[in-house]
Formats: sequence, C-alpha cells, structure tokens
Amino acid sequence: MAAIRSQTAISPANRAPTLADARGEGRTALPAERTLLEDVRRVLRRPAGWRVLVLHLSRLPERKAHHGRIARALLEEAAPRFDGQIHGLGNGDLVFFCREEAGTLRGVTMVLARLFPETLISLWPLESEALTLVAYAAGRLAEAVAPAERIAAPTSTTSPASEPAQDSANSSEWPDFGALMRRETAIRLAHGRMTLAFRDWRADSTYLSAVAGADPALLRHHLGALERDLLATLHAGAGTGMPLDPVPHRAIHPAWPDQLPPALHLHLSPASVFTDEFAHLAALCRGGGVDLGVAIAFSDACIDAKTMERARAAIAEAGALFVLDEVRAETFSCAAPAKLDPDLLVIDYGPALADLSAHDCARLFHPLEGAQVVLRGADDEAALAFGLARGISLFQGRHAAAMAAAARMFTCPSARQCTLAACMTRAAAASPEGRFGCAEPALLDGATAQRGPSSGLGG
Repeated sequence: MAAIRSQTAISPANRAPTLADARGEGRTALPAERTLLEDVRRVLRRPAGWRVLVLHLSRLPERKAHHGRIARALLEEAAPRFDGQIHGLGNGDLVFFCREEAGTLRGVTMVLARLFPETLISLWPLESEALTLVAYAAGRLAEAVAPAERIAAPTSTTSPASEPAQDSANSSEWPDFGALMRRETAIRLAHGRMTLAFRDWRADSTYLSAVAGADPALLRHHLGALERDLLATLHAGAGTGMPLDPVPHRAIHPAWPDQLPPALHLHLSPASVFTDEFAHLAALCRGGGVDLGVAIAFSDACIDAKTMERARAAIAEAGALFVLDEVRAETFSCAAPAKLDPDLLVIDYGPALADLSAHDCARLFHPLEGAQVVLRGADDEAALAFGLARGISLFQGRHAAAMAAAARMFTCPSARQCTLAACMTRAAAASPEGRFGCAEPALLDGATAQRGPSSGLGG
C-alpha cells in the first residue's frame, strides 16, 4: 500500500515539475502515511494549481476489498491526464494529488460519486485548503504510529514509586525539573493559517500522583511546594538554550535565528504570584520580549475571592496574562468563569461541550470572544471542527500537537531523518535527554528554520 504510482502524458521538456521529480530516490520503503506527509510538504512549497482528492473509504460501512480496487483503478486511469499521484493509506483511504485546470477533475469526482456516497469524497484546492490537508495528513500519521510511540510526557530514570513524600521541592530526593515538567504547544488556526500560539509548561501530575497518591489536596500541596523552586530554576536557565529556557532566543545557539519564541504559559497557584521568584521571572520575560501567561486552575481561583483578586492585580502589574484553566462544560451549570475576567479561558473538550451550539457557547463565554478561548483536548479532527465552527481559534491536544509537528517537519531540513511521533515526543520533553536525536532543537520551541523553504504554516 505504500507504493505510489506516478504517471504523466506531458512532454518531459515542457511539463511542470512533479512530485516524483522533487521526491528523489530512497522513498519507497517509507510507510504510506509518512510518504503522504513528505509529499504534502513538497506540494505546499508551490501550491498553485494543485488539488487533492480524498476518498475516505475508512468511513464506508461494511467496506470490502473490491471497493478499494475499483476506486484505485479509476484514479490510476485518470493519473496521466492530471499529473496524478496516488497514496493508498493503511486505513483504506485513497489520496490523489493532481494538477487541475478549468474544473477538468469534475468528471472523475462525478464517477466516484456514483459509486460511493458523496460524504466520502473530499476535494481540496491547496491554495485555499492547505490547513485541511495538513490536519488530515497529520491525523493519519498519528493514527498509524504504534501506541508506544504516541506523544507522552518525558519520564525520569528514577522510579516515581520509590520516591518518598517530601514537603519541600528542595529535597535531594526530588528529580530535576526536566523530569518533573511537561511541555505542550498550543496552535492558532485563523485566516487559513496555522501559527504556534504559546508554550504551555506545567508540573507532571502523573509523576507527582505516585508520591501524593489519590489525594488531590496532597497533590496540590506538592505542586505548591515546587513552584518557587521551579520559578527560580527557569530564571537561572535563561539563555542556556535548554528545553526549560524561558527566553531561548537569547542563547548562543547556532539553530536559533533572531526571533522571539511563542508566549510562555506557566501553571501556578495564586500564592506563587506574590513571590520574588515570580517577579524576577516576569521581569526577565518582559525584558526579553516574551509574553508570559499565568494559568490558574478554576478550583484554585474560587477558594479565596480576596486572594484571587490580589493575584489578578499582581499578574497584571507584572505585565503577564491571566489564564483561567481547568474549566469544563459542567462548570457553566453552577458558575460563570468568564466573570473572573481572564485574558484567556481554557476549556476541556468533552461530550458535554460537544453538545453545545454556537449560540450556547457564545452565551457561556460572554463577554469573552472566541479568540480568547483555548480548547484543550483537541485530540481529533472532530474537536477542531467543533471549535472552529464556534469561533474558537486556539487549540491544545494530541491532534493539535500532530499538526504542529507536521508544520515543523515542513520547514525542518532534517525531516527525512525523523518521524512525526518522534517530533511530537521531543517537543513535549523538558529535558535534554528527551530531545536527543533532534538536529534542529530550536524548531521544537517555535523557531523558523534558517535553511530550506518555508511552508507558511509554521510559527
């Protein structure tokens, strides 16, 4: 299924460059989904005139083997007329790259529509639907990787279960912060483009829960005990170019061009914003031109209204954004989180939220606009479609991470030595060990590659 058929009826002396020309040799052994992503990257360098027809046979109820054979035969017959390339994916979908002028592909689409439901056929002009193709290609590759390769938080070489509970993060029993932290990227989808919106760093509750057990109060106690040391560690790491460098553009590192990384969001308790460590880090980010956001859990924000009011003022005085985190659809039945006046509202995607109409969402988010809402848990295309249909443009989750990794691979000159799963895992790593093998570590934080053409989809 990984083989790609490439045919043309145009004279070699006059024809436009094809995917086969750009592809070079040594690609036939790549998995079909990876080969698709490679061709997406090449086509988007010059998308004018390219169309992609996708037959989603994976959605066909009671699909039979002959369905794929018939559809492939039709596309193979059409390939010479459209400079076509066919990808047969592991889930059964067929992807047809082609050049089209004056709607001449319409006949092929009409024939397929007689054989299959129209809902299974997508036709995307790449000049206007590039993001749709990126999302589709990244999703298929993310589905194809083995479960063990899926994005995961970096782990420590020390077993969490062997660590005794500690009241202070200063204890030598705690591992380094690279092992404790989890990094996530948020993307912004707006005006037909994708950009990296912010870097989201938090203590890995999976690790700490092994110490605190199932007691949420004890877990929050441990998280609070870590925060001052974490803030001091981030300040001390400024300019080192390490994964937890808040201002990596100031590092002496050949991979970093002269540009700013995306905004940095840190998950803290309200009490931490009153500390000297927070003030020092906020001043560092402000001086370095990096926007800082403070993410506070909704449950923490509701514990003490007066403390939260003071914390809100301290965050604003530091020039940072107030991000209200851990809001769920069920929260709106008993509270109005937007009344806390956050700069950004982070909502977890789930079945209860998916049932809300655009009107209901606008009412619940009011007075916030969709551009001030982050949809977390965007793990598939359905979540992205839900958010976009309701005016939301900021996304976090597995599928969003796959799209960000795909965009990095479009511009990365070393992409052929990497995989989407590896790129996702390295971007989530908060330790140098977790990034081992990456030839362009600056791209993991949102830098634009200095070499190679740009897809226009990166940060």
